[in-house]
Amino acid sequence: MEQKIKDYFKSYIFDGVLLILLGAAMLIWPDGALKTLFIIIGAAVGIMGLVKIIMFFANSAGRQPSDLVLAFAELAIGIAFIVKSDFFIEFFNIVLAIMLAYGAILMLAQAIITREHKGVFFVLSLVFAAITFVLAVIIFIDPAGFASFMVQLRGIALIIEGLAMIIVLHRVSKDITSPQV
Repeated sequence: MEQKIKDYFKSYIFDGVLLILLGAAMLIWPDGALKTLFIIIGAAVGIMGLVKIIMFFANSAGRQPSDLVLAFAELAIGIAFIVKSDFFIEFFNIVLAIMLAYGAILMLAQAIITREHKGVFFVLSLVFAAITFVLAVIIFIDPAGFASFMVQLRGIALIIEGLAMIIVLHRVSKDITSPQV
């Protein structure tokens, strides 16, 4: 049992170090990390489409022609993610900006509805609507810069998570190995 606990500790330490390294890579090379993520997603979607195409021809009994069309669409989307990852990064950020702008409009409408109460909810609705709208404008102005910033922010979070994992395990191991009084 003690060996199993040691193996768990080693595994968690290894996970913590990997999180720190991944976080550092995301912090140092945010554009490369994001592009790599899109390439990995594209490869996974493309491979799924290719497998579905092969499965369609290997066992076409009970399959519809639409299954083949969807499989080719998956393959095409996967290839597009790999070849045009920069476009999709910008595209998804623009979609995010549109969604945030819409959310800001909804929050502003909520503030207008509750304006006669002039309470905390009214003020918070105005503040959050303004913050959300400013964020949407920032994304519209520089979608690639926003994407890099978000990757760096996630990198910092991964570094903190990895360090916390290692520190907690160190504390737990000290508590386990110290003699009980």
